[in-house]
Amino acid sequence: MELDSNITSLDVSSLQCILTGKSRSAWESADFWRKVCPDLRISSDEDSSRPQSQKKRAAYQSTQEAQTQKRRERLVEDGYVLVDDAIEDQELVTMLAAAITTLHEKNFPATFILLYDEAWRMAQAASDILAASTHQANEFNFDMLAWYIDPAEDMAGFSPHRDRQPDESKSSFHDNGMAKYVTMWVALTDATPENSCLYVIPKQFDPGYTEGDGDGDDPLARALPDMLAYQNIRALPRSAGQSLLFTHRILHWGSRGNPNSHIMRPRIAISFVSSDPSFEKSYLASLTVGNGLPPFKLRLLLVCSQLLIYYQRFDLPKECIKACHDYVKDHEDLLEETYRKKVYVEFIKAMKEENPLSKRKAGANSDEEDDDAVLEAMLDAEAEGYGEFKDDYDEIVGGHDNAQGQPEEDDLEDNDEPCILFGKRASNESSKEGLAKKSKKH
Repeated sequence: MELDSNITSLDVSSLQCILTGKSRSAWESADFWRKVCPDLRISSDEDSSRPQSQKKRAAYQSTQEAQTQKRRERLVEDGYVLVDDAIEDQELVTMLAAAITTLHEKNFPATFILLYDEAWRMAQAASDILAASTHQANEFNFDMLAWYIDPAEDMAGFSPHRDRQPDESKSSFHDNGMAKYVTMWVALTDATPENSCLYVIPKQFDPGYTEGDGDGDDPLARALPDMLAYQNIRALPRSAGQSLLFTHRILHWGSRGNPNSHIMRPRIAISFVSSDPSFEKSYLASLTVGNGLPPFKLRLLLVCSQLLIYYQRFDLPKECIKACHDYVKDHEDLLEETYRKKVYVEFIKAMKEENPLSKRKAGANSDEEDDDAVLEAMLDAEAEGYGEFKDDYDEIVGGHDNAQGQPEEDDLEDNDEPCILFGKRASNESSKEGLAKKSKKH
């Protein structure tokens, strides 16, 4: 399938036509994506495999030690820290923001930016900062996502949540108090209260941060017990190229921007994660950031996997969801086992949900094909011992009680959809009221 001249005017229905099993020969080709964002680069596999210089990393660690020590202290004491120096040159930041805008205009989720070399250049820089600013046992784990939030399109950040809900919260920290899971969130455009920025409740004002959230507890209500407590909420605006680090336990959310603001620019961001393998292993078992850019096949595998893990945020048609699943299935040996199982469980959940996008061009056999795909995935999960599913598909049991953390959405474009709040699916009503209960890791 050739990428025709109408690529600049793609709509949702054409996305549904492109990202499907039938057109896979097109979208699994690097040439296809080079035409989507022609200003960015996708290296050949031969170029990607060449080791990157380690001089920059050594220089960064030696000259920034005093600064990174302060960051470590703030992460332990507050649960977050601002990183004011630019992660990379401003040209790279601008290029990534422009490319994510292009992807959005063509109805591709922002996370497809991970197909391009420039995103991996930033990942290498983020890896250096995370390595220097967290714990020596933490490693870059390839939990990468990109966000495009435009208040003019009635988009908003995701509701208050923690990124991970371990059964034993204290065990998810190192002996020195450093978290075993830390996110680096990088603003690619200015992120302000006007166009949406992140908000947090610092550790010292959050009773459940270290101790955990008890059954029946509403973490947000415990952290905000009275009117005065609302003064503890901190807005974290960031200029383009600036970033922030925060732990898996901090309560955070993305705000709804002002659609009437004179600042009519979307909030665009990208995030990276460092984690202790004893808590959450690297998603790409055979890859280490810094040892060269990953080959295109691995990049596409990660994108497809993340689209499934965070399917509620991306709101893709089921044809696209199934195409992503099939690609992951064909390359599943390249994924870490626990992450792979989570991807398959989320695929089953995604296929069970009603999605109006999937009905617009559904063929006569669409429902039967969807049921067959779900049934096959369920049987595979049960055969491998990580999923037991009821015949009526009403509930998924298993696949969640593993020893590692599991992903959490960070932003949601459509707030009319149910969301994951503190590890449980919340109804629209309870989401608005901020009601949440503790569950297993998610």
